[in-house]
Amino acid sequence: MRDPMTDKRRQILEAALALCAEDGLQGAATARIAKAAGVANGTLFHHFPSKEVLIQSLYQEIKARLGAAISEADPALPLEEQARHYWSQAMAWMQAHPRELRFVLGFFHSPLLARPLRSQILGETLPFLPRLLALGQAGGELRPLPPALMLEVCQSQFLACAALFVDQPALGEDPTWQEGAFTLFWSAIATGEAR
Repeated sequence: MRDPMTDKRRQILEAALALCAEDGLQGAATARIAKAAGVANGTLFHHFPSKEVLIQSLYQEIKARLGAAISEADPALPLEEQARHYWSQAMAWMQAHPRELRFVLGFFHSPLLARPLRSQILGETLPFLPRLLALGQAGGELRPLPPALMLEVCQSQFLACAALFVDQPALGEDPTWQEGAFTLFWSAIATGEAR
């Protein structure tokens, strides 16, 4: 038997996603979200005590969906090939989910997403990324820069390329553009000294 409270929570998150992707975070007032979800304002606030909590929950939910769609890379592969594996799967998911991408782009630099929370959610939902960065730095293949800076660069480059490919789908389907995007990403974090 389905839990009606879980269904309501899901409806609220889906309505928030649709409105935030269409109108941005500021345009998605809680009253509009509740109406779009077909629930009373009180029901929305029962599940999410504030708009901030709702938006953060939606961000975490999207990152979790993305993480669930990505399979583990073969650890025997060279580090660059492991990174390519994760990049390609994440990029394909984002291209297939443009609403989620628009929401993440709007939220990425929002004051509602404090950097520590962003890092925490990233580490919990995409655990391969900090692990891969640490492995690459320990092996001398990746630049010896602070982990927070490396994560920021990785996420920023990924989102910029995903936005381009969603805005211009023909480019996203072009293997030359896909390879170029990954090559630029890799060159930003790699030392160029593969071991």
